[in-house]
Amino acid sequence: MSRCKGISAGYLFFPILFFIDIHISILLGLFLNIPMIIDGLTQKLKFRMSNNGLRFLTGVICGLGQSILIVSISDYIVSLIQ
Repeated sequence: MSRCKGISAGYLFFPILFFIDIHISILLGLFLNIPMIIDGLTQKLKFRMSNNGLRFLTGVICGLGQSILIVSISDYIVSLIQ
C-alpha cells in the first residue's frame, strides 16, 4: 500500500513536467524506476525486509520516473507529427 501511495505521489510531478517546457532525458526516467524494482525484488526474494518509509520513497522516485517517461515520449510523438 505504501509503494502505491508513493507512486501516486510521484505522479504529482506530471503536470509540472508537462506544462513547464523542460526536456529531460528518457534514460533518467528509466533509471528512476530502478530503485523500486530493486527494493521490490529483494523483498520478494526474501533477501531483506523492506519498510513502509522505504517503499513510499522508492514509489515516489518511480512515479517521478514514470512521469518523465510519459512526458518525454509524448513530446517525441508530437514532434514526429508536426
